[in-house]
Amino acid sequence: MTVTTTESEATAKSDEPVTSSETRQSRREQTGQAAIELDRALHAAGLKALSPIPMGSERPGYIGLNDIHANTALELARLIRKAMKSAFKTAEALRSAFRAHGLDMPDPAVYGGKIHLGDISLATADRLACVLGAPPQRDSPLDLTEWPEGQQVLDRLSSAFKAATRGGFLDLYFHPDCLRCNKEAEMTLGDLNVRTARRFVTALQFGA
Repeated sequence: MTVTTTESEATAKSDEPVTSSETRQSRREQTGQAAIELDRALHAAGLKALSPIPMGSERPGYIGLNDIHANTALELARLIRKAMKSAFKTAEALRSAFRAHGLDMPDPAVYGGKIHLGDISLATADRLACVLGAPPQRDSPLDLTEWPEGQQVLDRLSSAFKAATRGGFLDLYFHPDCLRCNKEAEMTLGDLNVRTARRFVTALQFGA
């Protein structure tokens, strides 16, 4: 017997939602492929002692790694750092530039592939803005613990950074002083991608 499927029936079937079993199968395939790619990369790097294994139904979507010798762990860390050499080099250049200008800033760190800058005082933020080309304050020293003045410093630094890095963007967050926790006002500098961080270094080294 021949079964004929009408166009409307075919369309209805194609519109049927994907079942949970199909979703699980797709996830297993993706996880398996990811494990294969990781295994190939590890073998290419000479880290054959690491064996990526899909966790299966116990933890779908996850890949397990067997116990590794300390030497293998050190080699893996070395390879990761080598691949991120540019980021580490840029972070070190920023640290040296901050010190050269006498800026009281935390040492930049590499985190998540970006350059983490951390928190600085409002006075340091104002000095950094001037180093990057912002005009010095004409009025008497501002009370940087107040919200309007702190916001003014934020705006000055944001504009100076953008001009000095040729359009680079820096997230800035102003934290007013807190009597309850006994903390002075400060500013959090957002993380930078490596390309913008390099421009930041150039601006600090050679002037905006």
